[in-house]
Amino acid sequence: MATTFASLSAEDWADPGQQSASVLLPPDGAVVLFDGSGFDAWKPFSFQWINPDDDQRQIQWRIVDGNAMQIEFEFDGKRRKQFLCTKQSFGDYRLHLEFQLPSEGSGNSGVFFGPLYELQILNSAGKDKLGLGDCGAIYQIREPDVNAARPPGVWQTIDLVYEAAKIGGNGFMAEKDAARVSVWLNSTLIHDDVKLSLRRNKYAAFPETPLSPIVLQEHGSPVKFRNIWLLESTSTLDQNP
Repeated sequence: MATTFASLSAEDWADPGQQSASVLLPPDGAVVLFDGSGFDAWKPFSFQWINPDDDQRQIQWRIVDGNAMQIEFEFDGKRRKQFLCTKQSFGDYRLHLEFQLPSEGSGNSGVFFGPLYELQILNSAGKDKLGLGDCGAIYQIREPDVNAARPPGVWQTIDLVYEAAKIGGNGFMAEKDAARVSVWLNSTLIHDDVKLSLRRNKYAAFPETPLSPIVLQEHGSPVKFRNIWLLESTSTLDQNP
């Protein structure tokens, strides 16, 4: 039986970088998406403008440092782009992952939740004023309330609680039933129960759906990810195929 959000202890939300290794483990009932052992939970995902033929079948990301993943930019001798997408779709959930920015460049990447809302990953450490494209922003929709970004070369954590939009029997969504999200970056709350009724980003053409995958973006930078797991709300478990 899966753990509900309400049963999460304070230790479950603690910063993994400040805790013992045991706290890094996902709680009971979590769906482990990546623990360094392989890519069984993932498949290639390419937008039409990246891969118009949709012919990528093999994952070109690789395991590094024993327990992390990183994009491999060349595949079969050719440079190409590739996002990763979970094979499974989810409704309401808490997502946890850790990322590390490279020492050079902006470290541009992102995590997509729901029907392609993007939580931006970027080197924004020490920046006074954050914009809609900085680290922790819901890309082109909302900047983070505070700058909790750390510098490149250290591991950072994202904890995201997402509540999917409720779609009526007529296929439409009322404003009060819009999707909502709260986000902690490095244990600091940067989005507090934000309603996601505004779709002005470049992915706005993707419709609201009760279930959706998690997508990791490759944006030309060797960002590393590790320890990715997801805890579903028990209210949406029956919706999964």
